[in-house]
Amino acid sequence: MLSFIYLKKIIAIFFVCFFTTSLTAQILNTDKTVAMDSTKKIQSLVSISIATDQQKKSLVDFFYTGDFTFIKKNNSTTFYSKIDKVTNGGQSIQDIGTFQLKNNSTLNKKLHLESFVQYQWDGALGLEYRNLAGFNLVHYFKNTQTEDFFWGAGVFLENERWNWSAVNNTTLIGGTPINVTHPKLNITAKYSVINPVNNFEFIIRVFNQSGTYQNNFSNRTSVFNQVQLPISKKLMTSFNFDFLYDTSPLVPIDHFHYNYYQTLSFSF
Repeated sequence: MLSFIYLKKIIAIFFVCFFTTSLTAQILNTDKTVAMDSTKKIQSLVSISIATDQQKKSLVDFFYTGDFTFIKKNNSTTFYSKIDKVTNGGQSIQDIGTFQLKNNSTLNKKLHLESFVQYQWDGALGLEYRNLAGFNLVHYFKNTQTEDFFWGAGVFLENERWNWSAVNNTTLIGGTPINVTHPKLNITAKYSVINPVNNFEFIIRVFNQSGTYQNNFSNRTSVFNQVQLPISKKLMTSFNFDFLYDTSPLVPIDHFHYNYYQTLSFSF
């Protein structure tokens, strides 16, 4: 049973800790947060936050993430999902979602083959949907229960549809939404360190993709950083920051977007 002090901390974090600011970023390829050689064969992490503010025309903010990993010998499969919805007076001002299924197979002690499929959207930017399917060859420098460090490279096929709702300059707004399907190259790297005793964790991951559209070179880079602090054995709070820089958006929107949020998580 949690102590009264812990209970007060949990209540305070649930109502106060969750905070989201500024624009949203597109996570192009997510990653599980626990080293693959963990002794736990099934791992899960769920975060849910709801915030309201009647002083801002009944602003409602709902945030959910789910990370479920199933581990067999030399193989792991992860399902990741994220939904972030904000409404103000019934009007949607933020609508983000990501669903990803990923498999990581060990080729030898250092090399792994990572395959993934992903579906996502971002209503605030006009991204109606993005579908991804691809694979990476991953090289591990460290892969233990306390430290994870790798880099990888691969290819994927991307299909995305953008509307013009986030374009501020009315002279640049086109007619029908843009739908593009094209192959892309990607490079990824991640470093994380975790204390399995108290669930403290630090993660940073960089994902870069490049390709061409209408004979123009395009490049997107996303960075994700998380610091997770323990409250109890099962409860954690985390501070998360991610950003995206796109050199050639398919519609004329800002090149740079970022997102900051805090969450309360329960593991089981």
